[in-house]
Amino acid sequence: MDYKDFHDGLISLASLLFIFSLTFIIGSIILKPYIALEPSERDFILVINFINILFCFYFLLEGFRLQKVFRLEEKYIIKFGRRIGIITLLYLPHLFIFLILLTMGLNNLQLIMVYLILFIELLIIGLVFKEVYDLIFKEEAERKLELDKNRKLYFDN
Repeated sequence: MDYKDFHDGLISLASLLFIFSLTFIIGSIILKPYIALEPSERDFILVINFINILFCFYFLLEGFRLQKVFRLEEKYIIKFGRRIGIITLLYLPHLFIFLILLTMGLNNLQLIMVYLILFIELLIIGLVFKEVYDLIFKEEAERKLELDKNRKLYFDN
């Protein structure tokens, strides 16, 4: 995958996920009396979206550090791919726990937020796994050629 596409995609998707998760938290707190939300349901929504926000900060941090990493040697780029891949694997159970919200009988507005957040989570996971595949599992010659092309295109001034 192209460096610029991954960088822009990761930052924009993590930002969107942060905004939607924060909106879901605030909406669940403020609209509690209007949407007949039980305290246990509200607490579950708050905890699961707070975890989402933590992962958003991690993905944003990795997105902003990406330029420094791609300027380094190939072994550091592979370490980056392993690290972000492992963290994303840790993020997968959160996705399945988030699916529980679909069975809770939430208000229509909250269901829309759940579907939006699930869609963005799937996009982030797909984007990261595609980049991890390109960095770790491709043949060495093909990976080296792609990294050299990206360095020449984006980093050599």
